[in-house]
Amino acid sequence: MLNYVFQVILFQAAFYMVYEVFLKKETFFQWNRFYLIITSILAYIIPLIRIEGLTNRFVSEYAYSLPEMILAPGGYLEERFNWSALFLNSLNWMIYTGVIFTGILFLFKVLKIYRLIKSNEKRKKDEYFIVLLKEGNSAFSFFNFIFISEINQSNKKIISHELIHVKQWHSLDLLVFEIQKIVFWFNPFSYIYQKNIAAIHEFIADSGSVSKNERSTFFNSLLAETFKVDRLTFVNSFNNQSLIKKRIIMFNREHSKNLLKIKYVMLIPLLSAMLMYTSCEKNKAETDVVKDTATSPVANYEEQKNASSQEDDETVPFAQIDQVPVFPGCEDAEDQKACMVKGITAHVSSNFDASLLKNIDHTDSGEDASEDLIEKIYVRFTIDKKGNVRDMQAKTKHKELEKEAIRVVSDLPRFTPGQKNGKNVAVKFTLPISLKRDL
Repeated sequence: MLNYVFQVILFQAAFYMVYEVFLKKETFFQWNRFYLIITSILAYIIPLIRIEGLTNRFVSEYAYSLPEMILAPGGYLEERFNWSALFLNSLNWMIYTGVIFTGILFLFKVLKIYRLIKSNEKRKKDEYFIVLLKEGNSAFSFFNFIFISEINQSNKKIISHELIHVKQWHSLDLLVFEIQKIVFWFNPFSYIYQKNIAAIHEFIADSGSVSKNERSTFFNSLLAETFKVDRLTFVNSFNNQSLIKKRIIMFNREHSKNLLKIKYVMLIPLLSAMLMYTSCEKNKAETDVVKDTATSPVANYEEQKNASSQEDDETVPFAQIDQVPVFPGCEDAEDQKACMVKGITAHVSSNFDASLLKNIDHTDSGEDASEDLIEKIYVRFTIDKKGNVRDMQAKTKHKELEKEAIRVVSDLPRFTPGQKNGKNVAVKFTLPISLKRDL
């Protein structure tokens, strides 16, 4: 999950950088509006996309690394405690807690709007309602409700301004980012995007409700007013003081030339780069991978038990398979991958002759025999498309341990093979084993 979160933030940052540098000062308000909405949503979708050709090309040489296990002459000791997994799990819970908290805050905001609608006089118009506020001197809109203190000649221009927000469904835009702020409350770009879309809404409403001849009178009136509206981020406030200067500058800016719309074409190479990244990126949160035999510490072992049974199977990276190989007895398990890991661990710990460590002479490598030494074995094997374990390879400093590791892994029971696109496929695995010579 954290890998997905990182990619969403990264992609939103890239999209926003393009907007900030190249598009923000242009007067293509509607184009910029849709750019911000679409790119913010694309940032959530792109990490879920894998282009098959690119994925096959760049990650086909990787194997899935099973959790490291520790053995001793007395038997299985433990799986090495994974502090990073504990940290990631705690971080996940923090994220979920934040989602609940921000969700509750959002509901309180909606309830506040609802109470304003219920407790004040409403006047029905053709396409909208005017809510006459009893208290305060504020003006804002929320979907088809326009909130204002009174209807008079000076406020008609304000109503026409807010009516543009209503007709163009600007509240829906803000709501999109409000939901993003709930789901990814820790993502600063959710807030930055929403702030910028709110500014664009005001530029659109200003350009649609005020003519060039009226601009001086309109903005003088705007600056003179003392509207006070609570900061509800999902309503369109007429007098957002932080935006007044920007609105004046943008309203007086000359219209951008249509030729400059070519800037939006920059989105194409940016999207291509993101898709290539997600297709080639290895999901380390789920698949801790190691390099193929040619570059890993696992070496070819000529005395493999099943060397003669090698087939010309196409090996598929673990990250790409749809169904993991199923260890016997795990068919009905809720988490078949975890059950598979548990089954392999139990088999190796029950069958590995860790007493071999007592007979190994460590003095030739300068090691202190009185120390509680740990021998590391890397075992590589493939579960082929028939579910058989083959291509066993092992590497450690002592041949006796290599042979024992291959013997134990070769005795693994037959699996239900892994699948991709409904077809059985071969999958590579690496099993790190640490052995304590003395307890």
